[in-house]
Amino acid sequence: MISKIDEKAIISRIRKLRQEYAGERGKALFAKALGISPSTYNYYEQDRIPPVGLLWGICEITGADIRWLLTGQSQLGTKNFEKAMPRSLVDKINLLISSDSSNIAALEAFVSLLRDKSKLENKLKRAAITSDPKDDSTVLKDDPSQAEDEKSPHWLPILGRTAAGIVHFWSEAGSRPPSVTELADLLHRHKNSRHLQIAPQEVGKDPAVPNVPALDASQVSLVQLIEPQADGVSEFIDCGEITRIYPDAFALRVDGDSMAPWIIDGDIVVLSPSVSAYNGAVAVVQLSDQIGVTCKIIRRQANRVHLIPANEKFEVKIYDQNQLGWALAVLWRIRLK
Repeated sequence: MISKIDEKAIISRIRKLRQEYAGERGKALFAKALGISPSTYNYYEQDRIPPVGLLWGICEITGADIRWLLTGQSQLGTKNFEKAMPRSLVDKINLLISSDSSNIAALEAFVSLLRDKSKLENKLKRAAITSDPKDDSTVLKDDPSQAEDEKSPHWLPILGRTAAGIVHFWSEAGSRPPSVTELADLLHRHKNSRHLQIAPQEVGKDPAVPNVPALDASQVSLVQLIEPQADGVSEFIDCGEITRIYPDAFALRVDGDSMAPWIIDGDIVVLSPSVSAYNGAVAVVQLSDQIGVTCKIIRRQANRVHLIPANEKFEVKIYDQNQLGWALAVLWRIRLK
């Protein structure tokens, strides 16, 4: 008897596999592994089951059992069996054991090593290996950089503006948002620079984007570096709540009044590569054949993308879906005094 397909349960299992594979905010990374755009994957994780080919692809990259993904049960009938062993591996293990039963002990020891592998790796990441001059043995000491990182400011960089000529990351058409590594490198280079801190007038969020908490202006400040920087980055947003929720967050200044009155010229918008644009919400969009990015309300219809200004003095622009490089949701809008 064929089990009834529970669409919500399938979507929930897809989300769980994605979180295990790419992390809590790793939608973009998971989409890349599947060969689809982050916005397309976002639809599937919200309320739509992917086509069969994509379901199979999810199982291939995560090692999940396709029967478990569809029904919650493995091919052996046990529930919550999330990652089936590949048939080829089962055959090799059976052949190894049948040729010499003493290999069972070796296999068990090897599995134990694999189980402890992640613990050892985490321990090594937190420690620096040094030599004790009074002893030939190797000892582990706490990595001083760890304590230093804990004292690092909660800054996210303002990388440019939403018009042509975006500095550093968007000097060419078709480029992508910055990675966590790039953002961390910027913070490391500039965290000890002389700077001023300026309090904003207000901080707002788009109600059309879910799971984004409201922030008070007192929680946020603008950091302006006093001396010019070679990489073109001279401003940061300081907010521990933002960097806690979105460690990959960055910001842009908005040029022009096409999104007035909610976003006006000079406002700062906060984005995260892990939060794709929501249909009908404000987004920053990069078109594959253009330099720079634009801030508009995005609405997708069939294979077309409508970029809609809030200010009725500006006209709506319509593009083919394949012209869309990437689109990220505006999480917060910060207005200075």
